[in-house]
Amino acid sequence: MQGKPLNVLTDSDWDRPREAVLFGTHGGHVNCTDGRYVYMRAPIQEDNKPLYEYTLMPTHMHTRFDPREFAGMELAGPFSFTKGAQVMKIKAKTYLNPYRYGSLLFDLHQDPKQESQLDDPEIEARMLRLMARLMREHDAPAEQFERLGMTMDGDSASAHKME
Repeated sequence: MQGKPLNVLTDSDWDRPREAVLFGTHGGHVNCTDGRYVYMRAPIQEDNKPLYEYTLMPTHMHTRFDPREFAGMELAGPFSFTKGAQVMKIKAKTYLNPYRYGSLLFDLHQDPKQESQLDDPEIEARMLRLMARLMREHDAPAEQFERLGMTMDGDSASAHKME
C-alpha cells in the first residue's frame, strides 16, 4: 500500500488520475490495468517459484507460521514502504497455481466480462512495460520479475500462455 487516496477516482476534476494500476493476490497472477486493457501475468514455471513472503509478523490468514517454515529465513530490505526496517524473507507456499491458466490479456471495452482472450503482442508488450514500471515503483523484489519471466524494464524473455 502506498497510501494514495482512491477518492480522486470520483473527482470530476480528474479525468484520469492514474495511468495504470497493479492488483492481484500473493502467489497469483500479477495484474495490470490501464482502464482499457487488463493484463494478467502468470509465472513461467509450473512450481510458481521463486516465491517468498516478506513480513515482520509471520502469520498466515488463520494460523501462525510453523517453526519449520523459518528454515532458510533471511533478512531483506529495507524497502521503501518499511520505514527503514528490515523484514523476514521466508520461502512461501503457494495455494494458487496461476501457471495452469497462463498469461491473459483482455480488452475491457470490447469484452467487459473478460470471456475472450485478446492476442495482440503490441498491446501485451505495452502492458508489460507498464506493469514493470509499477512493480519497480512499488519496490517489488527482483525474484518477482524472475518468477514472471520478465526483466525490470518490462522486456519479456517468455510468457507462459495456454493454447
